[in-house]
Parts: sequence; C-alpha cells; structure tokens
Amino acid sequence: MAVPPLTSIVIPVFNDESTISAALRSARAQTVEQIEIICVDDASTDGTAAVVERHRAEDPRVRLVTHSRNLSAFQSRRTGILAAQAERVLFLDGDDELAPDAVQKALAAADASDADLIGFGVTVIEKDGRTGGSYERRLQPAHRHLDGAEVLRGLFPVGRAAQGQLWRMMFRVRLLREAYALLDDDLVFPRVNDLPLMLLVAALASSYASIDDRLYRYHFGRGGSGHDVDSAERARFYTSAIDPITAIAPAIDELASRHPDPQLLRETYESARLSIVGYVCSQLIDRSDGAVLDAALAHLHTVASAQDIVHAAARFYPRTLSTLKFHTALNPVERHTVRNVLLVTSTLRTGGVSAVLASQAKYLRASGYRVTVVVRSAGSDPAAVPPGVEFIELTGRSLVDRLENWGRIIRDRGVDVVIDHQVLYTDSWPEFALMARAEGASTVGWMHNFVGRPIYEGNGRLSLIERCAATLDRLVVLSPLDVAYFTLRGVRNVAWLPNPPSPLLLESSEKPVQKQAPSGHIELLWWGRLEQHTKQVYELIEIGAQLRSLGADFRLTVVGPDWDDVTAAKFNARARRRGLGAQVAAVGPLRGAALRDAIDASHLFVSTSIIEGYQLTIAEAQARGLPVAMYELPWLTLVQDNEGIISVPQGDARGLARRIIDLSGDPQRYARLSRASQEAADRAISYDFAQLYEGVVAGTLPEDFTPEPSQDDARQLLGLLVFFAERARGRQRASAADAGLAARVWTSAAPAGRAALRIAPGLRPIAHRAKKWFGAR
Repeated sequence: MAVPPLTSIVIPVFNDESTISAALRSARAQTVEQIEIICVDDASTDGTAAVVERHRAEDPRVRLVTHSRNLSAFQSRRTGILAAQAERVLFLDGDDELAPDAVQKALAAADASDADLIGFGVTVIEKDGRTGGSYERRLQPAHRHLDGAEVLRGLFPVGRAAQGQLWRMMFRVRLLREAYALLDDDLVFPRVNDLPLMLLVAALASSYASIDDRLYRYHFGRGGSGHDVDSAERARFYTSAIDPITAIAPAIDELASRHPDPQLLRETYESARLSIVGYVCSQLIDRSDGAVLDAALAHLHTVASAQDIVHAAARFYPRTLSTLKFHTALNPVERHTVRNVLLVTSTLRTGGVSAVLASQAKYLRASGYRVTVVVRSAGSDPAAVPPGVEFIELTGRSLVDRLENWGRIIRDRGVDVVIDHQVLYTDSWPEFALMARAEGASTVGWMHNFVGRPIYEGNGRLSLIERCAATLDRLVVLSPLDVAYFTLRGVRNVAWLPNPPSPLLLESSEKPVQKQAPSGHIELLWWGRLEQHTKQVYELIEIGAQLRSLGADFRLTVVGPDWDDVTAAKFNARARRRGLGAQVAAVGPLRGAALRDAIDASHLFVSTSIIEGYQLTIAEAQARGLPVAMYELPWLTLVQDNEGIISVPQGDARGLARRIIDLSGDPQRYARLSRASQEAADRAISYDFAQLYEGVVAGTLPEDFTPEPSQDDARQLLGLLVFFAERARGRQRASAADAGLAARVWTSAAPAGRAALRIAPGLRPIAHRAKKWFGAR
C-alpha cells in the first residue's frame, strides 16, 4: 500500500506556459520529498498542459487534472482539493514560487500546534524585481496563535481591508472541503476567487498558528493583478471581483446558524463585502485612464448600490472620495426621525458665518435636537459655543486622517444630519459629505454668499458645487436668485432661507427708535469688518470726497475690526491723504451699548459692498430707524420691496453722495424712509426660524423657498455674471499668472447662460457681450 503524501500542493493553472515551469520546479525542489503536486489545468489554450506533462514525466509526484472548459481558479482549487490525498495542503499559483523549505517549515508548525491553519510570511516581487514594499508588509502574519471565534476575528478584523490570499497558509484539507460543500458546484469567479473561500474556512477553523518565515514568493503584476484599466472589458474584469463575495451570502447564512458567534460572522462578512467593493472602486480610480474612468465607475454602480460604494470607499479607501465625489449619483439618505444634528465650519468666533451657525445651534437645541459643532481648523473662541452644544475640533494631518476622524465622530454620536457651512470656502467638503453619507448621515450645504462670488474671485468653487451637488441632501442659499441659478444649472435639491436675526437686531426691534432728519450736519455710519475685497471699505473715502466736493457738512464714522489687508491705521492714513482726516475716520470695533449709541447718533447707514450673501448690518441699521444708502446688491432679499433704502449702481460714489444730500435735506421723505426701514427690519425677523431649521433637517421646507426661475431671474443673472466677470478680468490683467482666468470663468458660467437663454431668448445680445468680455472663442 502506497504511503500517503504529507502535503498536497495544489496549483490551478490557465495559460501559464511562460511561468508554470518555474512554479513546478519550486514545488519539486521541496526539502520534504513525501508530497504530491496537483496541477489543475483550467482549459488552457496555450502550451501550459504540455509543460506540466514534461514535469510529470520527470517526477511522478506531479499530477495533471484538466477541465474541458474554463471554470476559473475557484473551481480549479475545488478540483485539486477533492483530488488531494494528504491531510494538509498548500496552494501555489502558476506564476509564483515556493521557498525550498516551505513544506518542511509549515508542516513542522502544524505538527507542533495541531492548528487547522498555519500562516507564514510572503515575499512580494514587484515588476521591476524590487521586494519589501508596503503590500509585502501587509501580507505578513499579524497573530501568533488564535483559537475559536478569534480565528475569524483575527484573520478578518471588522473595519479593515480584507486579506484572503489562500497561498499565505497551509490548510487542513477537511476544512476546505467543508467550505466548498457550503457553495453551489457551478460557481465561476474570474476575480478575487480566493477571499470567499478563505472567509468560510476562517469561520470553520478552530485554531490558527503562524511562523515568520517567508515561504511564498508572489509576483505582483502577473496574471490579473496590477494591470491598467484601459478598456470597458478590463473595467468589467476588475468589477467582477465583487461577485464572489456576494455569492457566498447564502453560505454565510447557513453557517451562522451553527457558528459560536453568529453576529461576529455576519459583521465580518459585511465588512469583507464592503472591503471588496471599496477595493474595486480604488482600483478603477487608480488604474483607469481618463477616457475609461466615467464608464468604469458607471459600470460599478450597476454592480453595487451607490450607498455601498460610498460606504466602502469612505471606510476602507477614503482617498478615493476625492475622485468619487465627481461620479456620485443623487441618492439621498433614507429619511428617518432626526435626533442628532452636526454643524461644521472652519473656526467658531463671533459674527459672520459663526454667528449664523451659533443661532442655528440655539434654535435646533431649543427644538429638542442634540447638537454638535465641529470645526476643521484651530483658533475658535470657546465663548462662541452655545450652552448645551458639544464642541469638537477636528484633528488629523492629512485629508484621509481627517476624514477617518470625521466618520468616527458621526458614527459615535449617531449623527443624522450634517449642516456644512463651508461649501463656498473649501474644496474638500464633498469628501466630508460622502463620508457622512457612508455613516448614514445626510449633508446640507449652506452657502453664505451670492452665487456670483466664485466668479468674482476667479476660483472653481461654483463648478465644484454644481458637479458635486449630488453628494448633498440639499443646498441652502440666501436668495431666490441663487435658487434660480442652480435650477438653471440642473441642480434641483436647492432652497433659499434668510439668515437668523442677530441679538442687536432682535433687541432693536423691541424698542423702535424715532429718528429725526439731520439739521445741517449729517452723521453717517458704517460697521462691519475692515475688508476691501468684498466690502470695499476704501469706497467710503471716495464717497466722503464726493460729499465734500458737493459742499456737504458731514462726518462718516467707520466701525469694525482690522481685517486682512485693511487696518484702521491704514484706512485713516488714506483718508488723511485725501484731506478727509477730520471727516472720515475708522474708530475700531464697537460692541453692545457703544455700538447702539453710535447707531442712534447717526442719520444714515452707508454700504459700499460689492458682494454679500445676506448683509445683516442693513437690517440692524434699519431696526434702529436708519435709512440705508448703498451700492446696488439686487439679489439681497433684505433690499426687496424695501422702501427704506436709496441705492445707486456699483462704484457711483458721486451719485450716492448726491442722494445722501438730497435725502438729508428732505425731512418728510427722511421720516418716510425711517419708518419704512423699521418695517423692513420687522419683516426680516418675522420668520419662524425654529420651524424653518426643523424643516431643513427633516426635509420638509415649504415650497415657497424653492421657486422656479423666471425670465427676469435669467436676465438679472446674466447681467450680474457679466459684471462680476468683468471685475475678475480686471484683477486678471493685474497678474500675468492669471492669464487664463477669464476663459475659466466663462467655462464655468456659460452653461448657466445657455440655460437662461432657453427660457429667455431675448437675452442673446447680453450673452454675446458677455462672451466678448470674457475673451472666449
């Protein structure tokens, strides 16, 4: 009677003519002679079978089993396992090699531990012959010994990328046969066909032991690994890696009924499944050329749900979100009762975006929601955090680190809805939105300025918002005209809401102030941050110069903190150079009673901003009875039907000076504008903000806040886009480095213009002027 082999070496082969001889030589050269080498030829169309036959003629330990048709390596391994005569088995791919002492050392570890599975080290050989890379390090054994359910937990840790290479271990043959018995006989898997089997074996195994010796030599880039995705066929090949893990779901269900820890088994399977989805997504992104990527990811969405793709990418390969954000279909998170809301911004201070966020937090907190505020940068003022609101500073050096921490925050707090106040100011918000979606939270993007600001600044963030709108549950803007723009661009999940009132506005509305027209001397006031780019504070000096040239007796007080390139000292020096030092002066910031006293001592509020989203200082001034003299900002909801405002086109300092003088010399008209100002301020605070914010997080905003665009909206948008593009082009001329800015702005704005022309063809002359201004061809 023949002595059974101590180990079976199973080699699945398919068209491995150029490499199988080296693999067989490594198997035949084992220091343990009592082995069998089972080659299963999966219907090769080259000379593979002939090469195996030559080795069989030289060494009777070599056996050849052939398939009449190609069934994939998954079935070839099954054939080899069923044919194996030894109690232990090693797998060897037809393009790899074993170390000479692989069987000897693996068997010695098996005899010493009697473990079902014996793990060992691997050498990964790159295409250029290098070894020792990061992939090689990940393949080394992580545990010395595991028992019971810990085998599954240790080999497939939940939340980490699954590693299922069969050639990293020696197996007890009985377990492999049990695993195959759980599966249909006709399954064919061309990609990642080892991981499902490895997962089932890990669930069946009672023990695992490992040694550090590197017994396997894996050639990365041979076979189906490491190739570029340069065609739709190659993309489908990569995507087919998801099929095997999906196909074993019934086996997992059956095994769970008798597994010592069925919950662990199900969680492990789901983690492994998502890991494969994420792996495929990352491979398609990393290896697809530009011409194939769209089609490759579109095909991926036919194999896995958008939710699974995002979840898998975010959990296992977060770096891929920076590409995936441009290829995500609108797939809102399933609505359920909202309990936990997270508000996010850059830093939390006083005023501006921070003030809006703090007000939202207070309203939502009062409505019974648990509210968390997360900031992405250091430098917040702890005093700005509302009572009862948790505050977190996001940490992490790289974007991937920060995304992982972000996901953990959302997961640990059970966040249902995120309100992101940075969509107009950062480029990475879509990645955070995708990560939130992966953890089951929807994201509301909040824009804090008019849609023309990215055009004015010459950046691509408007295009980014449009391209990545599908990552958001809703986009909230500050005016109906903003809604019109995005609707014309095909973004449907958009609504407008006013900003909440400030404490000054609320307090002033409770105590109306009776204002009297100036008697000779005119006191003018401006407050905000001393910033030139959007608020154009130096225009205040120009208005002062025009008032003086027209013979007005006036003083213009400028209140606010230093900002960026403008300080009170610089402002005052500039005013003195114009001979206005006694009439136009910046006095620094004023708060509380000091600011109220300055407002009440004034006759008019002057605004020179070129772009704003919701200029709260207008409402604050009007609440204390001040008429407003300003450069036109026609999209602002605060100026709509507001009889307390006088305005002139942007940059018309002399025109505004004339209107200020005319109004100041007409007591009756001044009184009408003062009363109209207070009425406008009352309208600004008349909204039920608690109900509106509840509608935002619950997805139940009234239709009034999602108006359809009109022809007048289209006309206004075209004119404003032209205006801001002209300003952007003016800055572009000042810097040769920005030579392509106008063309980029046109590229961003042109689709909206075309949409506008479809509903208002009469605007074509304006559109042609715009095209000329942009320098487009």
